[in-house]
Amino acid sequence: QSPIALTPAGTPSLQSAPKYGTLIPNRIFVGGISGNATEAELKQFFTQFGAVKDAKIIMDRAGVSKGYGFVTFESQEEAEKI
Repeated sequence: QSPIALTPAGTPSLQSAPKYGTLIPNRIFVGGISGNATEAELKQFFTQFGAVKDAKIIMDRAGVSKGYGFVTFESQEEAEKI
């Protein structure tokens, strides 16, 4: 039996999905980022919630924003405020 099953919507789904990515403490996912926003602006915006260690906007191979990214705070408490 194949590990991939089709859901009613016709999209493949893994029955026992492996974990993707790495869990990084103090990091939050940010979606809906404007295509012309910069990592510096993202970092600046989130400093109102706490000390930001890093901000990363995910880009495609052509260098175009995919509209989401990650913000890493100095502490887990700051990340959990959001």
